[in-house]
Order: sequence, then C-alpha cells, then structure tokens
Amino acid sequence: MTQEHPLVERYLSRLQEGLRSMPPADREEVVRDIRSHIAEATAAGTSLESALAALGPAEMLARAYAVELVLNPGPGRPPMSGFQRFFALAGILALTSIPTLVIVVTLGAVGVSFVVSGIAVLLAGIVDLLGISLPFIDGRASDVHPALAIAIGPVLSVAGVAAIWGLSKYLRWFARTISSALPSRT
Repeated sequence: MTQEHPLVERYLSRLQEGLRSMPPADREEVVRDIRSHIAEATAAGTSLESALAALGPAEMLARAYAVELVLNPGPGRPPMSGFQRFFALAGILALTSIPTLVIVVTLGAVGVSFVVSGIAVLLAGIVDLLGISLPFIDGRASDVHPALAIAIGPVLSVAGVAAIWGLSKYLRWFARTISSALPSRT
C-alpha cells in the first residue's frame, strides 16, 4: 500500500478515533468508505482540501455514522425495536448537541408532566363532581370548581401529547439531516 497524503492520514486517524465505540468491522468499513470517497473526489479534479472540507470535521462525521448505525443497523445485526431506537437516538443526540439536549429535555419533561397532570386534574374534577369522598383527602380533591377541572384536564393532556409529538418530529428531522450529510454507501 502506498503512503497517503498527511492530511488524509490525519483526517482518517481522527475519524477512526471518533468511531472507537463502533464494532471494529463497522469502523473499518466506514474508514474504507471515506478513504474511497476522498480518492474519488480527488480523481474527479476536486482539491484534497475541498474534498475534506466537504466531509466536515472528522469528529462530526463519526457522530453522524454512529447515528446512522442506530437508524440502520445493517445486515447480520438484530434490528432494534422502535423503543430502543428512540432512546438510543435520543441519547446520541443529547450527548452530541447542546441545543438538542435543551430541546429533548424540555419537550420530554413538558410532555410527560402535562399528560400526567392533565389526567390527575381531570380525575380530581370527576371525583369532586360526583361527591366521592377519598380516604386520604379531607374535603374536595381540587381547589377549583369541578367543571373547570374537567375542562382543563384534557387541555393539559393534549398540550403534553403535542410536546411529545414535537419531540418525535424534531428527532426525526435531526436524524434525516444527519443521514443526508453522510456519504452514500454503495
């Protein structure tokens, strides 16, 4: 094998370091694909600096490949369930991006808390409206009129579901954005 240009060697070394959490076979395939991509670009007349700049920083490319592996595990690997993929992707995104961390935490917390509190307020309104006496509560279950609690509960729950839906849409958009930045695999 001939010696590669020092810029290519340095780039591929940083890429390999960023891919260290991947299985060795996947890591080698990614490095081989990127090496091939660089060779094809320079053979087509693109300068080496332009080819590397188009790939972006090696560390960012490595994170994008990690996301790609979660989304498309490839042949020979058991597919993840939707639940596992969601949390694996959410974890990768939360660890690699401060804005994503803020969005995931905020929408997740708002979504879950609004759904739960909406159900609790609705049930408290129904308990008060029916005049049911609960053994662990003295008096009414809520401090607002039962009709108002019954009206507000579903609104809170819908707002929570909307936040969770927004979180899901954001994660899908982010995953598509990262996937579109990856060089195509042939």
